[in-house]
Amino acid sequence: MPNTHQNNLEFLKGFFAPYTKRVYLVGGCVRDEILGIIPKEYDLEVYDIEPKKFDELMQKIGAKGVGKSFFVYKWKNFDIALPRVENKSGYGHRGFKVKLTQNEKEASRRRDFTMNALMKNIYTSQILDFWGGIEDIKKRVIRHINDKTFIEDSLRVLRAMQFASRLKFKIAPKTIKLCCKIELSDLSRERIYMEFEKMFGSKYLYYGFYYFIKLGIAKKLFNISFSKKEFFHLAKIYKINPIKSYFLYHLRYFKNIPLEKISTTLPLPNRLKREISIKKRPKIVTNRFLYGLALRYPLKTFSILNQNCCKEWIQKNNLWNKKYHPPYINPKNPRKSIIEGIRGMEKIVLNF
Repeated sequence: MPNTHQNNLEFLKGFFAPYTKRVYLVGGCVRDEILGIIPKEYDLEVYDIEPKKFDELMQKIGAKGVGKSFFVYKWKNFDIALPRVENKSGYGHRGFKVKLTQNEKEASRRRDFTMNALMKNIYTSQILDFWGGIEDIKKRVIRHINDKTFIEDSLRVLRAMQFASRLKFKIAPKTIKLCCKIELSDLSRERIYMEFEKMFGSKYLYYGFYYFIKLGIAKKLFNISFSKKEFFHLAKIYKINPIKSYFLYHLRYFKNIPLEKISTTLPLPNRLKREISIKKRPKIVTNRFLYGLALRYPLKTFSILNQNCCKEWIQKNNLWNKKYHPPYINPKNPRKSIIEGIRGMEKIVLNF
């Protein structure tokens, strides 16, 4: 844990010490510590304090409530909450009734996967592992906790996909079966995109792609399927994942998915939308093609999206970070003169 985070934790240890010794780091931060990953945020569960007193204490340190009914507060890089259980009460990802509990095992049962249900006491460093999470982390397996409660939250299907992609974990067969049964129609476009975004920036994108298919997400969201040949072709490409638009760019062109379909399913940021709109690399790349493309935008992103296509030529011609500016433009008919100028160049086929 970096010094700043450690100092914040030491402060909280001293702050809660007069009231309770049952305060736990929970969820992903415990998992990441075991994996040797430095978490960006930390979740704390605080036991043995009544809600009213808890609210007073949170106000005292200037923490901000992020869900009053859930008794959750944000303080610096910590989410601090009272322990709770959730029961399905309505439609959608947020259709749950919440009540407090003082039982650690019951509180941990509401979590999605065994690896995310670990609890570490901040005073004793003892780790509570009720569901075999440590063993699953060692085996690099994503496994659900409870059949009944798991299927109540459809977001967990997408979380399984992005965790597999980020951590290079396999998903347990029984968990895959459950995920395939869960519909995703109750999720908002924004919530779906948030999980995809985590996958887009992951190191093991080909793992995410495999479970994108295996969990039925490709079929449910985009109505597409893949043969073995298609899978292995794209999986090979996805082993290189330099920028966030990489996944959708290749998926779009390989499966001929209209940009409108992707935008309807995922509320893409403008930059991401622009990047996946970049023209597909032709079978034969010429200098004329690249000059024409560079009239619209610098060629850095095009090259990266296409496995560093013609990188040396692009950099040599100063088109990596700059658009192409023709040496002569006829003011009477600029568009025609630009096109004729490019067509008049000697056609050079470029290797990549």
